[in-house]
Amino acid sequence: MRIKKLSLIMLVSLLILIVISLGQAKKITLTFMTPLGGADGAYMDKIIANFNKEHPDIEVVHLVLVNSLEYKTKLSTGIATKQAPQVLFIRKPDMPLFIEQDQFKTFTEKELKQYGIDIKDVYPELLKGIVNGDKIYGIPLDCWIFYMAYNRGNFAKAGLDPDKPPRTRAEFEKAMEALKKVTPKGVTPYYENPTWSWLWVHLMWQFGGDLLTPDFKKPAFQEAGAKALRLLMSFQDKGYLPKSSVDPGPAFESGQSSVLITGVWTSTAWKGVLKENFGAAQAPLFGTHRAVFGGSHVLALPKVMVEDPQVLKAAMTWVKYLWDHAIEWYAAGQTPARKSIATSKELKDKLPYIYTIAQQLPYVKTFQMFPYISEIVDTIATYLEDVLITRKLTPEKAMEMAAEEVMPIIEDYWAGKK
Repeated sequence: MRIKKLSLIMLVSLLILIVISLGQAKKITLTFMTPLGGADGAYMDKIIANFNKEHPDIEVVHLVLVNSLEYKTKLSTGIATKQAPQVLFIRKPDMPLFIEQDQFKTFTEKELKQYGIDIKDVYPELLKGIVNGDKIYGIPLDCWIFYMAYNRGNFAKAGLDPDKPPRTRAEFEKAMEALKKVTPKGVTPYYENPTWSWLWVHLMWQFGGDLLTPDFKKPAFQEAGAKALRLLMSFQDKGYLPKSSVDPGPAFESGQSSVLITGVWTSTAWKGVLKENFGAAQAPLFGTHRAVFGGSHVLALPKVMVEDPQVLKAAMTWVKYLWDHAIEWYAAGQTPARKSIATSKELKDKLPYIYTIAQQLPYVKTFQMFPYISEIVDTIATYLEDVLITRKLTPEKAMEMAAEEVMPIIEDYWAGKK
């Protein structure tokens, strides 16, 4: 009798072990590759931890590669060896070559709706280049847009209304004249590195230009780019902007400078530093066209890594979780990719400064989806110093020379397509 009882206990124990092992075998691990190496990575880690806790059958592992070249190299090698991450959080400008090679899992609008994702809710500019016909190569989750950060305390000291930041060039210059009086010697009210290429792109877009023609066959930035440079030179000559390369962060955080036109990713950190003196406003219009520099982190799935239906299901469960918990991510210093969230009372109540910045999303402009757009920008950037620092070249000559140097990059790309 004792032997039978012992055998029964052993049998039950064995069955329990089998059930546990089967349960463990079903758990799917997803590698989630992002470029989030700063404080924003901690926000994403918290979201991942919550997801893993709520989904015991799925484990998301966060892999961080900040540098775009390293990110793309890792992804390319991983796809070739079928060892890539299952889910990507990829900068939109890093996607073109992978889209050209059809290496991302595509969805139709109807298929995404079945997962509870309405792609029509995303701002159209953020979808440019990642939608081809009925094929959708990725889902934008956010928009890293430019805004104007300003010191409310300094505005008040200068006799300006902190609740009415400048919206136009005329208002901005009037504010700069007032702020010069409360700005320490050696610093300017708008204390930014004048040769920052993204700032030049932002202003070039505001003067109606673009980096390339719509067919990506020729440079198209010369005229608008020269106007952007002349504007920056004017700001320098009036004492608003430095005439040398500077690190803008410390001066702004200490309250010495008063204004920066920069990326939304700085907003949460600076709000923490400046507290009640932190102001966030839409980027002023300096040119002739309402345009604001921006980009997006896009959720995408390498096709070879989600061929297994169970892996695909797990990957889309994670994607949908991010879609549903996006406001938690925006607290890191991002604006929504979705119109319904950008204009929502929930965002206004939870993150009022992000809400304010997000109201310019209808005017966001992003890089053209040319595979070598980063190389184009880097090439142009080498000429900005010759105009804004050494003054060796006129804006027009610098843009002419930059266009000549950009042309071989374009030609090499098209030669490889033949």
